Amino acid sequence: MSLHTLKAIVFDLDNTLVSSNINFTLLRQQLNCPQDCDLLMHLEQFGDQEQQRLSNIIRDHEIQDAAASSLMPGAKELIHWLTQQGYFIGVITRNCRSAATTKILAHQLPIESLLTREEFAPKPAPDSLYHLMNKWQLNPQEILYVGDHYYDIETAINANCQSCFISNGLSESNAPSQANFSYPTLLGLLNSLKVC
Repeated sequence: MSLHTLKAIVFDLDNTLVSSNINFTLLRQQLNCPQDCDLLMHLEQFGDQEQQRLSNIIRDHEIQDAAASSLMPGAKELIHWLTQQGYFIGVITRNCRSAATTKILAHQLPIESLLTREEFAPKPAPDSLYHLMNKWQLNPQEILYVGDHYYDIETAINANCQSCFISNGLSESNAPSQANFSYPTLLGLLNSLKVC
């Protein structure tokens, strides 16, 4: 795996490019979702009407969170540099489109392609990365997927792309062992790309 081959960088959104402080304990209580169950998968067991009601609860939490978000360390600098260098830039998020768009516009991030759970199966399904590969006419190894969660690394692996884990300053031992690259913040990735 090598950063030299990259032509596109695709990011997770929450706690990768911008902060997120959703109270997942409260959200799980409101959805009656067990701790060990994925929130979006939890919804799939219900009929359409109940699924929509629960989905609206998640959406309300996401939209409230979007209004209070801030940039993660290095996000502005990295996106600016990638834009200058001519990389394709995308975001794949499990967020709803409304909340994701609010965050991207609020922080003036020039993201060319935004894909949410409303367009494609949510991560770790690789569908959204496949879409970007086709759109940009790139092979998997020319794309790096960057995120702060093991779902992000799984998504990259499932699409055969390169992966980068951002630990947000937490112990590097938290990094999934399958990640091709790992940095405390986005500035670490930026510095590595600059010397390629």
